[in-house]
Amino acid sequence: MPQSDAGGFREVLSIAVPLVLSTASLTLMLFVDRMFLSWYSQAAVAASTPGGITYFAICSPFLGTAQYVNTLVAQHHGSGNKPACGRAVWQGVWFSVLCAPLMLESIQLGNAVFAWSGHGHHVSELEKEFFSILMLGGVFLPLNASLSSFFSGRGKTMVVMWGNLAGNAANALLDYCLIFGNFGCPEMGIRGAGVATAVTGVIPAIYWGVLFLSKRYQVSYRTREGYAFDKKLFFLLIRYGVPAGLQFFLDISAFTVFVFLVGRLGEVDLAATNIVLSIEMLSFLPMVGMSTATATLVGEYLGRNRTEDAERSVHSALKLALGYTAVLAALYMFFPDSFLDVFKSREHPDMAFGPVADRGAVLLRFVAVYTVFDTMFIIYSGALKGAGDTRFAMWAQIFTAWVIFVPPVYFIVEYWHTGLFAAWAWLTLYAILLGIVFRARFRSGHWKALRLVE
Repeated sequence: MPQSDAGGFREVLSIAVPLVLSTASLTLMLFVDRMFLSWYSQAAVAASTPGGITYFAICSPFLGTAQYVNTLVAQHHGSGNKPACGRAVWQGVWFSVLCAPLMLESIQLGNAVFAWSGHGHHVSELEKEFFSILMLGGVFLPLNASLSSFFSGRGKTMVVMWGNLAGNAANALLDYCLIFGNFGCPEMGIRGAGVATAVTGVIPAIYWGVLFLSKRYQVSYRTREGYAFDKKLFFLLIRYGVPAGLQFFLDISAFTVFVFLVGRLGEVDLAATNIVLSIEMLSFLPMVGMSTATATLVGEYLGRNRTEDAERSVHSALKLALGYTAVLAALYMFFPDSFLDVFKSREHPDMAFGPVADRGAVLLRFVAVYTVFDTMFIIYSGALKGAGDTRFAMWAQIFTAWVIFVPPVYFIVEYWHTGLFAAWAWLTLYAILLGIVFRARFRSGHWKALRLVE
């Protein structure tokens, strides 16, 4: 890329579009998953988000740490040290192996959360089943993050896209077969959705692993020779990756607690919340791909000591991301029924979907308000991670999520009894605050002096 074009829209798009398509395919797969479950039964869709988000919350510190391999690869690639890129990936692989037993042991922790939740017995049992099956496949999440980072960290994001597309397509197909019992498969309901996700997680790992070890990358990056434990690189992964993983966990777990607290308001409120959060993924998950692209470009340019190009990359990514979310925000605000109608049961048309849709229309308008600020948070968070400013991100998340957000929602639900819309109003304020805080940190310029590599 010529220096005059560095950090511009074209470069950002060349890296971000495959990642956005990857996360968009995940969004579509999750959307279809929730839609199938809503057709199957209201209890299934009510249980799916608590079960799924608890699984993701428990996996998130391990996944977030492993994802930091992306920044290590980006900065080493920018500095010209290609063999270090391969060694960095191997440190992520060993981290994934070490954390797998801890992830499986956490199944009991998740089941304790469902027992505490106070949801109805039937919904709670479905949550436990769905969560336990998902956790069996969750061990592949850190491994996939480590292997895909070899490609995303060097800007070769098309490879990441194809791996994710293959896994997500297989997942959606198995969902259709196993939830309803189509094509001779057993009818498993929400358990079938869990099995589909757990089984297909291995597909991207095989694809990226074979490519990583191929002769093509062995020549320049020594991918077959760098498998030994590297104390320096592993320490960098832990020092900067663990705060990034904890920030990820704090954010996801705060949303997990929010969903469980809303579940205490009743099955209709929980179903409306779960459906709206599924719809919100249309705006949220593609921005995660843009955030990864931002982190890659910031890491690459800081590795080359080109801070102005790194900053320009962030501004370009933010403008593109805000343009996308602004369109969806307008659709959420003025045409909420267009999104909600697809969740109406086809198998049980007489099911009382009206109250769920009425609440969901109001909740989507809350999403329309906060999604722009959430986009700011996601992009600036990626920029800070790419530079190595992960400790600030962790402490900022602790304060905003666990001091400002979760305790008031608890009082709203348990003591003040002001209901679903008050809880969502506080969620909106929390998202706005996150966007403002991370924007202020980026504009302070502290990140410009940080380097992970010489």
